[in-house]
Amino acid sequence: MMKKELRYTPETELALLKETAGGNRDAYAALYQFFLPKLYHYVYSIIRSKEDTEELLQDIFLNLWEKKEELRNVRSLRPYIFRMARNRLMNIYEHQKVQRKALSYIFQHAEESSVTAEDNYVYRQYHAVVSHALNTLTPKRRQVFEMHTQQDLSHDKIAVELRISKSMVKKQLYAAKRHVKGYLQQYAGITTTIAAIINLVLKR
Repeated sequence: MMKKELRYTPETELALLKETAGGNRDAYAALYQFFLPKLYHYVYSIIRSKEDTEELLQDIFLNLWEKKEELRNVRSLRPYIFRMARNRLMNIYEHQKVQRKALSYIFQHAEESSVTAEDNYVYRQYHAVVSHALNTLTPKRRQVFEMHTQQDLSHDKIAVELRISKSMVKKQLYAAKRHVKGYLQQYAGITTTIAAIINLVLKR
């Protein structure tokens, strides 16, 4: 239905929203193509990371499609989708505050004593939780995840080493992070410090 040369008007947007809510992928693609550059500029201007911006936008547009039925009641997508972006940016900000507190806690204890019983317990718990989470991934996703988080390799380097496309690396890494985060949600009893360390790894 939608062509790139089609003039984008409020009336056109309402029609696209209605059709997207009904499951029309072409209508969704038209909304995506129109709003992606605008949202990218907004998010990147705040977090200043190309990879993090792309990951955040991928999550937003995936969520938009998964909850497409809600678009029936949306009159204008711009405030709706920018509010989604702001909420995620606020979550990142709050999350980083927790990370800083956790790292500060670890550094303070490192200064007080070399290795305490509490330190050992914290790291044993961390490694146990992450190990169980990683074991639930498919072999390929786990490999991509570990190359990125443990070997600190970029998307480009992973793509070269595994002989796959960069877009495939991004898809595998995104799916792995999403899966691991979902798995870790069941560990509500872990300490704030452990939760912060795990999230720090997943945000890299």
